[in-house]
This record gives sequence, structure tokens and C-alpha cells, in this order.
Amino acid sequence: MSIAEYTTGIQPGTFDKDDAFSKIQGTRDGAPFSADWVLARCLEGRVFVANSGTVTSPASFGAGSIAEQEMDLFISVPSGTTIGILEVAIKMETFGTDAIFECMAKTGTGGTVGVGTSVTPRNLRSDAPVTSLCTITGSATTSSGVALTGVEFFRDGLARAKTITTFGSTATLKQKFVWNHKDAGYVPVVVGGTGTGCAVYAAAQAGTGFITVTYVEVPSSRIT
Repeated sequence: MSIAEYTTGIQPGTFDKDDAFSKIQGTRDGAPFSADWVLARCLEGRVFVANSGTVTSPASFGAGSIAEQEMDLFISVPSGTTIGILEVAIKMETFGTDAIFECMAKTGTGGTVGVGTSVTPRNLRSDAPVTSLCTITGSATTSSGVALTGVEFFRDGLARAKTITTFGSTATLKQKFVWNHKDAGYVPVVVGGTGTGCAVYAAAQAGTGFITVTYVEVPSSRIT
């Protein structure tokens, strides 16, 4: 039989380097403290945010229904790198005229993104000790685009959407659509390779808005 021992207290010892010997912290009644895995990766500098559309400049999205070869945001994951999708948030600014609105996110292989806007992922740790190796494109066109073969892990939408332009209108319309790994209970994992990645779509008659994808990135050698 083994016995786990730890130091009681709410203030853990701190260290200024890795590979130092540390005691486990816990409460006086026997409950140990442990850091959430995602929080630990944030502290390590391995959680990133990709934004298509920023500040007051929304991105333009594919018109009509979803065309899988026309990605509104695409994260291309290279060989040797693995990512886990933590959150997808779509904030619509305009929908256009009466039409269906569809949003979807999927991961998979065999995809090629068309011409679009280069997106620089930002580290959630301010000093950015790690740089994301992923290539991210927003507002891609259908030209040379090839759809991913994989799994749709998020889908939402509106049977009828229309931009409200009259001030004081009593009409209400959902504008934010979010998938979060905590709510879902799972994390889509993308092991990098040629044509491998995550695609996000926000299709309306003439849609504009903002897409934010938060993801954790580690070397594939950690999990494979």
C-alpha cells in the first residue's frame, strides 16, 4: 500500500525554475489541490486565440448556405504539432436580408484552404514564450479550397435571419453562437499533418462578424 503525503496550506511554495522538487498542496481535511490541465497549459504559454475580424472591423463570411470548401476560418496544423479546440465563438454583426443562417465547426484531414486573410494567433500568456506553429486563414474563397473529411463537432443557426436596421425595433435576434469544451465535455484533438486542421463556417445571405477560436497547442510527441 502506498501513502500520499502533502503539505497543508492555501499558499503553495513557489519556484523560479523547472524541474525543482515541490510538495503537493492540500487542505487540512485531506483534499489535495491540483491545477486544471488547460490552466497549466495557459501558464506554460501554450494556449492561443485566433481572431477573424477585430475591434470594429468585422470579417466577411461566405454568402448563402455553407460551402465546405469556403472556410470562414481555417487552422492548418502541421506535422509534429497537435492542437485541442477549447472554444469557438461566432458573433454576427450583419446577416443581410431574410435567409437561413448556419454556423458549423469541424476537424479533419485532407483539406485545403483557399485564398483569404492571414490571421496571426495570439498567446494568452502576455510574454508569449511559445509561438504557435499553426497557419490560420480567415474569410477564404472557394478558389482552390478543398473540404475537410472529418467530424462536425459544433452546429447552430437560425431558420430565418435578417439584419435589423431600424433603431428602436422590438425585434430580437440571437447574434452570438458559442461552443465550449467545458459545456460539451470533450475536446476535439487534431494531430497535425498535411491537410489537417479545423474549419469554422458562418454562412448567411450577406454575413459579417467576428470568429474567435481558442486552442491549446503541444508537440505531438507529448500524446503520440
